Amino acid sequence: MLNKKIEYFITLAECLSFTQAAAAHSVTQTAISQYIASLENKLQVRLFNRNAHSVSLTDAGEYFYERVSFMLRYYDDTKKRLIAIQEQYSGYVKVGIGMYEYRQTEDFFSRFLIAHPEIKVDIFQYTYGALVEKLKSGELDVILGNMLCENALSKEAFLSRPMFESCNYLVADKEIAAKYPDGDAVAMLQNECLVTNCEDTGPNSMEMLQEMLQREFGVVPERVSQTNSTNAQLLMVRARHGVAIVPDLLHDEREDNLVRIKMNMGDMTRYDMIRLAANSNPAAQLLMDFQ
Repeated sequence: MLNKKIEYFITLAECLSFTQAAAAHSVTQTAISQYIASLENKLQVRLFNRNAHSVSLTDAGEYFYERVSFMLRYYDDTKKRLIAIQEQYSGYVKVGIGMYEYRQTEDFFSRFLIAHPEIKVDIFQYTYGALVEKLKSGELDVILGNMLCENALSKEAFLSRPMFESCNYLVADKEIAAKYPDGDAVAMLQNECLVTNCEDTGPNSMEMLQEMLQREFGVVPERVSQTNSTNAQLLMVRARHGVAIVPDLLHDEREDNLVRIKMNMGDMTRYDMIRLAANSNPAAQLLMDFQ
């Protein structure tokens, strides 16, 4: 069981507000304060700097948060694997997929689950940056994502297999596209807001996007809006807030009111299944080898 002091500590470390932490656990601020003081007394270190106006982690608090979060991830993973054993599964694999990959993998996972009912499979969707970090930390056994994920790993650290390839399209509302003769994608990128799922950092970063657009088209959009899901990205496009670059994996953007313009971006984008070379989970290798 998760000790309440640790649970309260994690919440306070993430929100840095006794009021919010108390509300999150439906207890009083006094109860949170007493638990934190008791934890600090037991550890014999100060975890938080606090005054009348602010709360912040000390250096010791930051280290403790990092280590406790790490341990809890493995606690949760262990608990799930124990449940899988109890439910008479002979294997358990945790899979992470990116924003678009689910469109091309339904058949693959359907066939795997039919062929291997003895394997428990959990699938989670994350951004590419989170996929890589969770693969590194062991939270995920296997990830399926853009080959950009591999660029964030050393070559000897991972094993991969290609799953499929896709070209990219610029998607725009018909009213937006009508302003540009002959579907001029470059002109749209120059003048319209680009709606993207790229992150601030990581393999799929805004910097990577800007470098790629500059290299391929000589254009860096002046206006950019970020989203964290395909649905949100296409919602913004339908709302005529901007245009989006998406892989040819989606079906939602093929609506009558949307225009798709193929982007000439060199080689097609490859999507791979990846696991760490050091991962010894046989169910992960079974998934990697499945045809």
